[in-house]
Amino acid sequence: MEFKNDSLVSHWGIRAALVVVLWHASAGLFSSPASLRLNSSIVLGQEPVFTGHSDTIKSGLDQSITSARGSLRADQLPDPVITKLELQASLSRLHGFLSSANDNRSEGWLNFLRWEELQQELSKEAPQPEVLVQIERNMRQNYRGLEMRIFSEVRLRLREYIHAVRFGMQPNETLQSLEKRFDKLAVAVGSDATGSDLERQREIGFVLSLLDQTGQSKDLVQAVRSTFSRPNVRVLVSEEFIHRQFSRPVSQVNPVNENILGTQICGTGYLSGTVTPCLIQNSHQAALSLLLSASFSSRNVGTNRGVRLQTRGNANIDAAESLSLTDNGLVTNNDTTVNASLSSDIMSIEHRSRIVRKIASRKADDQKPLAESIGRAKLAKKVQVQFHEQLMEQVSEANSRILTPERPIFGRLGLEKPQRTSWSTNDFLSILWRQQGPAQLAAPSSCPLVVPTQGLAIQVHQSSIINLLDPIISGRILQSADLDDLASQFGMEPSQALREEAGGEPWAITMAGFHPVEVEFDNQLVVFRIRTTKLDRGDAGLDQSASVEASYKPVVENGTIQMLRVGDVKIEFVGKAQSGLRAVTLRSFLKKKFDSVFKEVLFDKPLRPTDRLPPNLLMQLVDVQVDDGWLQASLK
Repeated sequence: MEFKNDSLVSHWGIRAALVVVLWHASAGLFSSPASLRLNSSIVLGQEPVFTGHSDTIKSGLDQSITSARGSLRADQLPDPVITKLELQASLSRLHGFLSSANDNRSEGWLNFLRWEELQQELSKEAPQPEVLVQIERNMRQNYRGLEMRIFSEVRLRLREYIHAVRFGMQPNETLQSLEKRFDKLAVAVGSDATGSDLERQREIGFVLSLLDQTGQSKDLVQAVRSTFSRPNVRVLVSEEFIHRQFSRPVSQVNPVNENILGTQICGTGYLSGTVTPCLIQNSHQAALSLLLSASFSSRNVGTNRGVRLQTRGNANIDAAESLSLTDNGLVTNNDTTVNASLSSDIMSIEHRSRIVRKIASRKADDQKPLAESIGRAKLAKKVQVQFHEQLMEQVSEANSRILTPERPIFGRLGLEKPQRTSWSTNDFLSILWRQQGPAQLAAPSSCPLVVPTQGLAIQVHQSSIINLLDPIISGRILQSADLDDLASQFGMEPSQALREEAGGEPWAITMAGFHPVEVEFDNQLVVFRIRTTKLDRGDAGLDQSASVEASYKPVVENGTIQMLRVGDVKIEFVGKAQSGLRAVTLRSFLKKKFDSVFKEVLFDKPLRPTDRLPPNLLMQLVDVQVDDGWLQASLK
């Protein structure tokens, strides 16, 4: 019995399966804090949880802070001489690489990299870190080629040299400043988290960033970081959703051609049933099983030495094979199982001799149990082979999409690739990502929002957005003339308003060196906050920190989402510059600019998130919840 053409498993549509849409091809797995014990139990909508009392964790961190206070060492600070030599060596390799092109592109690249300006700074006895930062940030753009190792190496060495210039040239002042920061760190670590907890985490993250850049207290950095190392992007898919979206009917007509006990049987087989994906509990990686439940019937003619037998057969078939999500994509576990119960009936025996017909009938009755046993085994083997082969084909096709080379934007922008993991229970499949640099904080815990028992939930922690933007924007000078180019880099067509802004009165904003852009999720509001340290507008300027803030309420209607601003755009200057004519003038200027960015209605038209999904995934956005640092979008 051959099952050809129509696939047993393709009806499930694995090529459009949710894992193909959601599984990210980034490298690495989520690693849990080593100091905490993994609890193998899994609760509804939660990844494996880590046991450990918060007071115990705080006590351990307090001890680490106390120990770190006495371990600050000047000889661990980045050395300006060594880091400069390493930078110059990497620059020499890059220059040789560019010069080998033997075309005009070499000069273009050197101009883009601000080569002469960099060389001038390196020739100074006391280079300006602010200038070096702008040169390094300039290398973080979405241009082809910047993802190459020879560019990323220069960017890394330049960043290390910047840290050495800032902290290594005045070691005593650096260590004294760090000593004072330990007090603030101890207070922040000892405080209880409330709401989005953004301010506390900002303080903790800032101190960790300083310790990392100065090469100090690596154990403390790791200990604090590990308490904020939960995945900050989570997708949870209910089994109900998987059943509804991906269960498929099977209906096939196939030829039958077998030889059983010397009788050649030819005919037609009819298979009908369903293929259903079911989740398997696995706390280490998501797993599911494809289940085929079908009935088989056949109409056949058997021939044996001139005797013709008109037969019919019926069978119930159950087949299954499991799949797992790994770093290599979807993997079949090669554990196909098949159960088949076959019964057959001889409708007639044809031969010109009556005696032969009687003998054939008696022999057929005698051999029927054995023949059915052989037929059942052959049927099960055919189904097993075909089911596995077809599943392998579908998995290969799925993986060709899952494992296509990543878009190089992470390398071009110098970002950490998100780490990933997955798990599954009998009720949910979850895929998780953790966007976190060496000294950054991710989520402190799992999302506390209630996960719907049906459909799909996408959970995003505010840290994932902050961690993506911080390495690109912190300390960068954003100039009005560059706005249209920045938009074009990321595939956006610059609007007429943006072009007019780029060609109008020049202005420049220096972004804060830490958390320049924050997104806060709390109390059903999404708060966008831009933090700056300097504003230049023509001949006027304000060398003072400022904060621009706008709050939005998500509104879901008919599967779309719109963001409605709550209150006015808030602009605050920090320190003495809060009043005075210059502050009033620049506040008015900033308000005018940011009112056009943070509009009362944020999107020109409501967004329909499902427009980007494959058309056969029939779902729509039904709800958005925002609280305690998390945003959860529910789709059904």
